[in-house]
Amino acid sequence: MSKPTATEKNAVEDSAQHDPANSETTELVQGLASTAQTMSSSLQSMQQALIGNMQQAAQMTMSMNMMMEELVKRAVQVGVHTERLRLPQSLPSSLDAAATGYQPRYRCALRITISNKSPIPLLKMTTKLWFSKRIPSQSSTATNPTRSETQGRTDENQIEISPLNRRSDEKPTTFEDSDLYLLAFSDTQGTLPESLDTSVEPLVQGTLGSSTYLPSGATANATLELSVSALEQLNGAISIEFASPGTGGTLSVAHRFGIRLLHLVDCNYVAAVEAAPTVLIRQLDKLPGVPAVTVDIGRIREVFAVPPADGIAPGALLLFGLSLVDCTIGLQIGSIAHDSQSAVCEWISSIDDDQTLPSLVPLLAEELTA
Repeated sequence: MSKPTATEKNAVEDSAQHDPANSETTELVQGLASTAQTMSSSLQSMQQALIGNMQQAAQMTMSMNMMMEELVKRAVQVGVHTERLRLPQSLPSSLDAAATGYQPRYRCALRITISNKSPIPLLKMTTKLWFSKRIPSQSSTATNPTRSETQGRTDENQIEISPLNRRSDEKPTTFEDSDLYLLAFSDTQGTLPESLDTSVEPLVQGTLGSSTYLPSGATANATLELSVSALEQLNGAISIEFASPGTGGTLSVAHRFGIRLLHLVDCNYVAAVEAAPTVLIRQLDKLPGVPAVTVDIGRIREVFAVPPADGIAPGALLLFGLSLVDCTIGLQIGSIAHDSQSAVCEWISSIDDDQTLPSLVPLLAEELTA
């Protein structure tokens, strides 16, 4: 057989190049490659868009959760109302106290209310309380010696807290029966710190007793008796902690309050017609070198519970009981202003203690005229 000539080979190659089947295969491969590239680009774009949408959704969820948490926190209302407690009817004298080792106590009642005004119940709610000594203002310390100079009795103030309501285990019959949501506290005692630090362990902690949450619109309350061994102003802080409705983390609402000397002592008003025998019985003398103080008549009625029908005349006594029958400090009204809106009062006392009076008189004057 004879070999194909060059002309025949060229004819075969031209025939292969112009074969329709080969041309279609090439175009199909090129089309598939282009489609694959387009799909890859589309998938990358879709992936980026999906990631962007997920990030936006996460940020929106976080923002909505933070907004909801803030709304719930703003809707939680915390109140601490301080009230005086009457001294016991029978008090020992200074001599009896020294002989028996009796330690005077100064008491007040703390009425705590926590209202949930949000539409979301408060889960896992706990209440924490801190107390500390209050540093007097510059105005009261300008003529007042330092703590170490005025309080030689003791450098430590012992504090005791006990609940006055004992119905903490009762369960409410309905959500609207909010008076039955009582905070349960245990009896606590300790030493009063010098400064208020809410980052440390609280002095006392309370829960909702048998209830596990505070429903929307409900109010929890508690009444505590606070007792201290030294008469001085106190700072207080309360923190309400509960679970976040979104993340389950801990949210807190804090409130600060103060306890004045007027909350811790017994305040008694003695009308002018009864003042003379009281001065004799309690052996009250004017304090030399202590300036008089001007007090509003309305403030006198408020602090000493003077009825509106009773007049306030010169010679009347405004007395502060100090947990011992023979320890009294107070004021005697010297004169009434022409407009009957204020009274000039002079300090009197049965205490012969140069360490106690300089620390008490400026603080009591500050609280009466505030």
